[in-house]
Amino acid sequence: MDKQFDAGYIDAELNKIGVRVKKSLDIYLIGGCAMSFRHLKEFTKDVDIVFKNEADYTVFCDALFGAGYHEPFPIKFEHANLKATKMYENKDEFHLDLFVKQIIGKLILSKSMIKRAEVYKKCGNLTVYLISKEDIFLFKGLASEGRKRDLPDMQIIHSGLLWNIIENELNSQKLSTELKELFVRRLEEFNKLYKLDVPILKKLKRSVEKG
Repeated sequence: MDKQFDAGYIDAELNKIGVRVKKSLDIYLIGGCAMSFRHLKEFTKDVDIVFKNEADYTVFCDALFGAGYHEPFPIKFEHANLKATKMYENKDEFHLDLFVKQIIGKLILSKSMIKRAEVYKKCGNLTVYLISKEDIFLFKGLASEGRKRDLPDMQIIHSGLLWNIIENELNSQKLSTELKELFVRRLEEFNKLYKLDVPILKKLKRSVEKG
């Protein structure tokens, strides 16, 4: 069974990395880690970090080596399937998936996502942002049909979602029809499993059917 890590552990690791960051840097947390810091989830398996550009990514990676991180070998299939730019882990098998601008090979870290993100904390030169609940829901809905653990997370953050934000972001991302179909299938699976309303589902399904 994969190890699980709580918000306290992740917070301490971010501090450890942050004090080694050489210049001002923003990172964006998306996924289970962001949920943990929002007190929506007690444990997570790994941390998904998104950077605005290659320069920020390079600065962060430089700080990782002094903080005891290395590239894992072999890479587990579910991590490889996320199409991260690079993956690192420490001696505790705490895993970082790093993305530059593009997330899971599908979503782009857009200006609207950045605007919605909230500051979690500053660690030295490192400023940590949490992606909005709406963008986490979109990320998890598009991650992979094979990642069943995303559906319970979507159920946790379902309450109070602003569905127009999810719909607008999905449309602005200019995703392929195939990816939109994937998102619709995931929403249908989610709706069937949890019997929770997804107000945008019918509209998205009609849009996909029209091509």
